[in-house]
Amino acid sequence: MARTHWESEAAAAGASVEGAGLVRLALATPTLPPATATNHYFVGWRPMVIVDPSAPAARDQRRLGAAIDAARACGAEPAALLLTHHHRDHAGAAALLRRATGLPVWAHAETARWLQAEVVVDRTVVDGDDVAHNADGAPWLALFTPGHAPGHLALHQPGSGQVVAGDLVAGEGTILVDPSDGDMGLYLQSLARLEALAPRSLAPAHGPVQRDALALLQHYQAHRRAREARVLEALATTPRPAADLLPTAYGDVSRLAWPLALRSMTSHLLHLQRQGLARPVDGGWSLA
Repeated sequence: MARTHWESEAAAAGASVEGAGLVRLALATPTLPPATATNHYFVGWRPMVIVDPSAPAARDQRRLGAAIDAARACGAEPAALLLTHHHRDHAGAAALLRRATGLPVWAHAETARWLQAEVVVDRTVVDGDDVAHNADGAPWLALFTPGHAPGHLALHQPGSGQVVAGDLVAGEGTILVDPSDGDMGLYLQSLARLEALAPRSLAPAHGPVQRDALALLQHYQAHRRAREARVLEALATTPRPAADLLPTAYGDVSRLAWPLALRSMTSHLLHLQRQGLARPVDGGWSLA
């Protein structure tokens, strides 16, 4: 009854109940378009973790704090603020909310390393850690899923097949694997790992929960492989600047998006290099 009351309170506050032990509250963050918000997930019951505290506006931080208080009042046991990774639209308010709520911050060790000047990470989470429990005792387990970011975590509830996916997939827009902190090969491995779990739903950091999980994961992998094939097709034996490869590799993408496409393509080129198929030469790229 208390959990049901919490779900009613959450819905009245603008949140949505997405499944057993999963409530989503979307709050505005400085994220990449077309997304304008990051989903703040309340995962589990006793204990409960609040995923990706990142809303920069004071009013939204108060909304999140009020939701945490409401969960406590209904009998939940909020235990931590859990970060899927270090990007600002996922961790930007972690330090403020740690102070305001008294909740510790949990994250992967790599995320803690990237955030060491900004946020105290009180507990490092590793693959397989039990981080939350539903009201019936069903556990939520941490999954180490690097690629989009070096310390990326997802959460998996094996019994229901629910996955809190962070930035592995998106409910709107697409996922950027930036060469500054991403790794295309690891990202593809993480997608394949999720597919092997046969999830039934994916709760992304941006946009609505995706119910056709396997089809979406297969689409993401096929899209990346097809894109990488186009990048390989754009290469020649003579080195060319990466920007010169865009018309062939990303000719189907609006030129307005080419600055982001260049970053994504560089991640593909680095992945091709690790496979022995491409090489950097004199500031450009050629076939290996």
